[in-house]
Amino acid sequence: MKHLINLMSALSLALYVVPPFAAHAQDYPTAMVGDYQVICLPDPALPCPDGAFCTVLTGPETCQMDAEQAVANQLAADQAAADQAAADQAAADQAAADQAAADQAAADQAAADQAAADQAAADQAAADQAAADQAAAEQAAADQAAADQTAADQAAADQAASDQAASDQAAADQAAADQAASAASALQSAMVGDSQVICLPDDQTPCPEGAVCVVISSPGSCQADAEQAISFDQAAAEAAFQDAQAIAEAEAAQLQAETEAAADPSIVPVEAPVPEPEAVDTLASVLANPEPTPDAPMAPAMQVAAADVADLTTAPEADAPPPAGVTVTTETVTTTVTRTSYQEFDTAPVRIGTDKKSHLSDLEKVGLVALGALVIGAMINDNRQQVVSNTGDRVIVRQYDGSYVVYKDDNALLREPGSTVTTQTFRDGSTRVIVERADGSQITTIRDASGRVLQRVAYDNKGRATILIDDMQPEIWVDVRDLPRPRPNRTMIELEDQNAALRAAMAAADIEDLGRKFSLRQIRTIPQVRDLAPTITMNTITFASGSAAVEPSEAARLNKLGKLITDLIAENPNEMFLIEGHTDAVGSAASNLALSDRRAESVAKALTEYFDVPPENLVVQGYGESELLVPTGSDERANRRVAVRIITALLQQTAR
Repeated sequence: MKHLINLMSALSLALYVVPPFAAHAQDYPTAMVGDYQVICLPDPALPCPDGAFCTVLTGPETCQMDAEQAVANQLAADQAAADQAAADQAAADQAAADQAAADQAAADQAAADQAAADQAAADQAAADQAAADQAAAEQAAADQAAADQTAADQAAADQAASDQAASDQAAADQAAADQAASAASALQSAMVGDSQVICLPDDQTPCPEGAVCVVISSPGSCQADAEQAISFDQAAAEAAFQDAQAIAEAEAAQLQAETEAAADPSIVPVEAPVPEPEAVDTLASVLANPEPTPDAPMAPAMQVAAADVADLTTAPEADAPPPAGVTVTTETVTTTVTRTSYQEFDTAPVRIGTDKKSHLSDLEKVGLVALGALVIGAMINDNRQQVVSNTGDRVIVRQYDGSYVVYKDDNALLREPGSTVTTQTFRDGSTRVIVERADGSQITTIRDASGRVLQRVAYDNKGRATILIDDMQPEIWVDVRDLPRPRPNRTMIELEDQNAALRAAMAAADIEDLGRKFSLRQIRTIPQVRDLAPTITMNTITFASGSAAVEPSEAARLNKLGKLITDLIAENPNEMFLIEGHTDAVGSAASNLALSDRRAESVAKALTEYFDVPPENLVVQGYGESELLVPTGSDERANRRVAVRIITALLQQTAR
């Protein structure tokens, strides 16, 4: 009975303690049996959370009955175990007593047997001595005969050993083959087309040589996991093939362009800028960490030298002496050096001879020398990433997981005719850019070596500061499971809606209820975060195939959007907008990403040119074919779109 009470106490503790699975327990029905809570699993294949007491439902509404039966069964099993333990103990005690008696009798018999054995041994010793003498004589004769025989046997043995070694090796090879076949036959397998895939129970189990293997995610998911693995491999192989083809075509085109440029007397070569070694190292670190992680939410991109000279309290003096080791360039922007929304982007420069180029790229002109110097096809970060495209204004890098990242000058929109731009370039590749306008106002921006804006502050002509972007703050990790679902009636704003501004305000109020802010990088790269921002839909702007230029006739259709944005900024000067570009799935993923980003920039420029939208309140980002509205690989107009999100309520804008 004491043992039964102990068992009952153990069961009670097992049922009472709330382990870490409690965060997911609410996903299944539970029932109370006395003081015990029992989890009812809908499927016997589902694992019971560690430390819990579970039963399997026999019907949709039988949780309480099944739980009571399960507890009763457990108590009955514990009682049976206690009774059996008592019976086993009694039998063990009797067996021990019987064994003790048997051991004593055996000891007595052993003593008598030993005395008789000692006498027999003495008699045998005398007989053995006589026999030994006789055997010694016979042995001498036998040894000689044996020596002769040994020589003959050794020759035969050597031959036999050679034959046996060959036989043993063949047997070992066969055994290894049998072992591999036996191991493979013990594992699950699935057929995907003509390919047989072996499903390993964990990533520690070796895959048989020559086989295609995948680690299953659950006991019954072999077929699904095999199909997904084959599909992923095929998609990755197709993307790698497209990239290799695009790189080969780009390299061939570049060689052709270099040949033509070298023969063109009208081209005046310029010195090819050489990036600082520290800038190259910093850029490699930035490219290796495009996304934050739970253990490192603030990536090395945020550790920039330009931040050490930033003073947000007053507008900086563009002509002030720069810190030591900083390169400074100053330019008055004219219409001849800027691109309008209806113009295409410049071609990428080509090399002409040693250390010469046909012209500087847009990235090199604005101080992003290390980024602009990346060569198409180059493998970086231990060959985990590859430069797929460098168009002079944008660099596309394929990540180790097959995804793509676009790097560009986030300050391109600010280079308006009539403004004076002072760029301070630091040895680590970071920059501090001061844009001074004719009315005395200024925009100061800090960028890392990849061109990404880390901080942007607007100063009016009286020196009063408005912080627009501040990614210099440490990022707080985002668990998308904790984010609320967007409310479509507030997050989707139609330009025809007379209450568009009101909807935007209500969506902002919903975001404020989250009690947290996000970095611009998180808003750009995490779809679940962006989905919280109110979106102004636009399906009327179209582009020619492969073009990023907005025709003036198309720009006129932006009238209502431009008016809404200017009204919102007039009411709130730090209002920020994300201009998104999307494409269909025709063409390579890398080229679509660059094209979508360029189109987003053109739309943003059109808003400034035609409707005086302040460019510092706009951020552009292309997503290529990664977020299709219509899931198809064909030429689908609905996927070629531009959208505008109001991200102010999400964005952290408080300086350090």
